[in-house]
Amino acid sequence: MRLYTAILVAALGSLALVLLGFWWAPFAVGLVAGAAIARPRLTVPAAAAIGLVSWALPLAVAHSRYGLGPTASALAAIMGFAGKAGVPVVLTLVVATLLGATGAWLGSAARGLTPWPGGDTFRRTKQAR
Repeated sequence: MRLYTAILVAALGSLALVLLGFWWAPFAVGLVAGAAIARPRLTVPAAAAIGLVSWALPLAVAHSRYGLGPTASALAAIMGFAGKAGVPVVLTLVVATLLGATGAWLGSAARGLTPWPGGDTFRRTKQAR
């Protein structure tokens, strides 16, 4: 139960930071989550989902308020995808997902290199000698 509460708090914190203008917040939250939670099989997908939601909700609200269709169409035309306004939106959400996933992956990888009790790599190398 504490694990899911920690993931929910991380998601809300990331969303709040993105709303404040810190677009890189899913990476930072994923990094902390990856370092703090010892289960990377759960942490990396959860951080990827946190990144996706943290960028998708503000984007959806901006679209409902201002109608981002013309802007997305113009950006798609600049990118060479004339008439396909969904391409920049999908690529934006892919970037958000990758921010969260890479942050959690890096945090999980760093956790394995640390000499504290959660990082068991240090303990294994000590016992192998």
